[in-house]
Amino acid sequence: MIEFKLNAAGLPSYMNDVPEVIRAFSPYIVLTDGGTLLNLKFTECGDAAEFVIECSGPEQVFKIPLSEFSGADAEEFKRRSKAWVKRQLYIWCNKLTGINLPYGCLTGVRPTAVYYRSIGSYSNIKDHLVKDCFVEEKRADLIERVVETQKGYVSKDAGYADVFVNIPICPTRCAYCSFISAEFSRIKKLVPEYVRALLKDISSVKREMTERGLRPRAVYIGGGTPTSLDCEALDKITSELNFGGEFTVEAGRPDTVTKEKLEIFRKNGVTRVSVNPQTFSDETLVRIGRRHTVADFYAAFKAASDTGFDVNVDLIAGLPGEDFADFENSVNRALDLRPENLTVHSLSLKRGSVLKDSNVRVMDGSVKKMCDYSIDTLISAGYSPYYMYRQKNIADGLENVGYTLPGHVNRYNVDYMEETTTVLSAGAGSVTKYVFPDEGRIERKSKAKGIEEYVRRMTEKE
Repeated sequence: MIEFKLNAAGLPSYMNDVPEVIRAFSPYIVLTDGGTLLNLKFTECGDAAEFVIECSGPEQVFKIPLSEFSGADAEEFKRRSKAWVKRQLYIWCNKLTGINLPYGCLTGVRPTAVYYRSIGSYSNIKDHLVKDCFVEEKRADLIERVVETQKGYVSKDAGYADVFVNIPICPTRCAYCSFISAEFSRIKKLVPEYVRALLKDISSVKREMTERGLRPRAVYIGGGTPTSLDCEALDKITSELNFGGEFTVEAGRPDTVTKEKLEIFRKNGVTRVSVNPQTFSDETLVRIGRRHTVADFYAAFKAASDTGFDVNVDLIAGLPGEDFADFENSVNRALDLRPENLTVHSLSLKRGSVLKDSNVRVMDGSVKKMCDYSIDTLISAGYSPYYMYRQKNIADGLENVGYTLPGHVNRYNVDYMEETTTVLSAGAGSVTKYVFPDEGRIERKSKAKGIEEYVRRMTEKE
């Protein structure tokens, strides 16, 4: 492990995410207050741009003629010069550690954004990702496949909006979870008040949609585990959101799924539910703090499928105590069910999660082997990757990917990940995103994170 104390004051403000390249090499390179001083500088010197890395030993100086950016306006210069700096920094870190990262010098949540920005600039974008950004071949192919599957779904029509409703309540807290989600038993007395506040918030969202002249395209009720609520509450909430289009409800914990709740969803226009085992190992489920069993998942999946919903199934690669054979078994058993959507998450050790302070390793290559298997196996089985995103502290520097059978793309996931559509949100911790496609900008508006504070603020509006 190499420790650096970073000084990035020599970088312009638009390069504030450049140090993420270094952080991506953790735990091989760690930024601390007590490491060797590492200075990063970027300047324009005469007819060239210069990027300097200063630390122990000779400084590293990288130069590129400004003529390489000819014809670029100010914003384009910022984008291209930052990409060049990231490439040089990646090469330096790569030589220092001998480690190749699956996504090379790409940082940020959405690898597909780089692909979309490159359209028109490169005749072979996948080749550009591999040669210029050092993305490994399998991941470059994955990105391209996602973009291909999204054709016909990525639309920047400002006249549409999606609706997201957050119910941050769960039966128990999973060991890997960092969401602002409360255990039902601890806030049971507040639940009726939360439902009342949420219904008021949903009414405001519907009113705003009318005032802005927005047409609803997709609804997504997430959390948390929305199905932690009782039938009466779920009936009130879902009936307010039946716009007649795509409508997803997270029913992630199989032990919260009942036939009565599913019938309520069907009556109120829900088209898709997520029933998530995360693993097909009962021993692992106990370790990560989930109270359901694999048998509970099978029963919930059958009930949801029999009721006529598209069903999404989530799996997590890299759960504590699991090896490749465990994950392989989970993928194969999930495939036997042939769900319309199957999402594979790489374990992410996030701040606020129980696992964050554990000894779980996240960069030993074992999770990469699992995810490689899922990519190859799911594509061979007829599934297509249709959305993807990355997170900080994600195992082996990998990704989360949603797969779909033909004709079952979840529009909300595409809209949200590609940031092409306004998302109006209700509920504690939810974030509304106003997308202005003609201006190329996004405005965000957040609701109170805690349930108690959210209820208080909504009550004050009465």
